[in-house]
Amino acid sequence: MKKIAGLQFACLVFSVGCAWGQDPQPAAQPSAPPTPSTPASTSSAGTSSSSAGPDNSETGRRFTAGVTLSVLGFSMIPGKSSSTTDTAGNTTNDQTTGASSRIGYGVTGQYRITEHFAVDISAIYRRIGYQFTNTVTGTTTSILNGITTSTTSTTSTHEDTRSRLFDIPLELRYYSSARRPDGPRWFLEGGGAWRIATGLRTSTDTTDASGVNTCCTTTPTTPAHHSAIGMVGGAGIQLIDPLGIHVVPEVRYTRWVNPIFSNLTTNTTQNQLDASISLTF
Repeated sequence: MKKIAGLQFACLVFSVGCAWGQDPQPAAQPSAPPTPSTPASTSSAGTSSSSAGPDNSETGRRFTAGVTLSVLGFSMIPGKSSSTTDTAGNTTNDQTTGASSRIGYGVTGQYRITEHFAVDISAIYRRIGYQFTNTVTGTTTSILNGITTSTTSTTSTHEDTRSRLFDIPLELRYYSSARRPDGPRWFLEGGGAWRIATGLRTSTDTTDASGVNTCCTTTPTTPAHHSAIGMVGGAGIQLIDPLGIHVVPEVRYTRWVNPIFSNLTTNTTQNQLDASISLTF
């Protein structure tokens, strides 16, 4: 009995020791429910993200103005000549030589209506002129003592005319979207133009059949039209440098309805092609 009681006592001590040596496990804490994100924070984060990124709709200043340089593809008054002979045998030769400058310059301005549309107006100064020579050659036949003699006589008139032109194109432009702020943007344009001729000057001298030259008459020649209207279409690209200067190269076609000069071989071309570059601020 004593032996059984000793074994029971030993097992009891061993069980208590094992229970005492074990670390108590902490009670599981209930997990806090996730805090839902509020719409205000989402909107704020989205706003911050969008403001940090590039704004591709940036189009720069609403109004810009500056200077422009234009170069014509064709002479405003091309050279031309003609010859006719009447029934009496008199030959008339008309010849026109252009004396116009292909370079024009002036001012330009643009007002942006929307991101894609703008109105552009320019005033371009040009110099136009020509030299016209009219020569009449006649043959006179006379008979003296049975001998036939032919005499040729020539008279000529030389005219030198110069004038100033102001071309004023008014166009509506459509701009493409830029891939980055202040990036290059191509555009198409169309509209109308008005041309006015001022400061008309003419010098005329004549040479008669005897070879005597008379100089000079300064009565201005009368143009076919003192002003003209036209239709304009073109295309170009807008570039903006780091200083904010707009560099705008473009090509334009103008169809003039009314020619300024139109007489014999002297005619103002009605199809105008010009390339220009503008610097605006």
